[in-house]
Amino acid sequence: MNWRQAHRADLLATTHDPAHDDDIPDNEPPAHKGPYQVESPFDDPHAPAAAPRRAWRPSRVRLLAGALALGLALGAAEEAARLNGYTLDMQHVARIAGFGIDQVNLKGHTFSFDRDIFDALDLANVKTFAALDPAAVKARIERLPWIDTAELSRVYPGRLDIRVTERTPYALWTRDDRHYLIDKTGRVLAAVSGDTLPKLPHFVGEGAAAGAAPFMEQLARYPEISASFATAERVSDRRWRLKLTNGTTIELPADGEVGALEAIAGDEALKRLVVAGNTTLDFRGPGRLAIRPEKQPAAPAPAPGTGS
Repeated sequence: MNWRQAHRADLLATTHDPAHDDDIPDNEPPAHKGPYQVESPFDDPHAPAAAPRRAWRPSRVRLLAGALALGLALGAAEEAARLNGYTLDMQHVARIAGFGIDQVNLKGHTFSFDRDIFDALDLANVKTFAALDPAAVKARIERLPWIDTAELSRVYPGRLDIRVTERTPYALWTRDDRHYLIDKTGRVLAAVSGDTLPKLPHFVGEGAAAGAAPFMEQLARYPEISASFATAERVSDRRWRLKLTNGTTIELPADGEVGALEAIAGDEALKRLVVAGNTTLDFRGPGRLAIRPEKQPAAPAPAPGTGS
């Protein structure tokens, strides 16, 4: 037998024979693992399961940092394009980047028109949050007649919520034969038809709208007069002419209107005249009072063919 035949015989002698597996003792220690072998939970069926991996979620700080980085990048791109003689459609770029205004929700309005609020928003030119100026939009919306306050908020990714509060009608103001609803500050809310006037305090004349609320607050201290209030007319934007429902007219002076009302409240005879009606009390003269009876409105003539 040469050396080649001897080597082959050794290899055959060491070949694994399944028939001799039972000869291996049960308590034989496991074979040593090599340096690049690691323990695996699959090696032991009783090994504890690996802890589940937590899903990565971007924090608010990361979102803000990302938005800031994107804004700086867009600004740098726009400046680079400008220097090279190009014009970028930044709103288009911003929409692609996720800054587009895809939906607008309006809440809180009853008398204001949707179209007026949308016009103030200027969606034809402002299509992204990058181009939106919240302070300017808020100011434009609050200039609408009925709007008192407006609040804007973004709901990610692309929704804009606008919540408004509206003003409350306080009085009716007549100027040049036209009628308007005004609020407590004298702001004109809307024009109204003369055929369907609301039951509100009625003020007439130039300058009457701005002075309506202060005058009514002052008049409320004299219930015997305010209970019969019909109309307050501003004369030459200097003084008030007060008309009551029973036909009484009180000409108040330009200065000292409170003193005139106090004089009526403190004099029983004057109070009886006010309550009786169809009388004019003129306080315009300094230190004196003129009293003039007013003609009662004539009774309507009977229809032809009636009577005894």
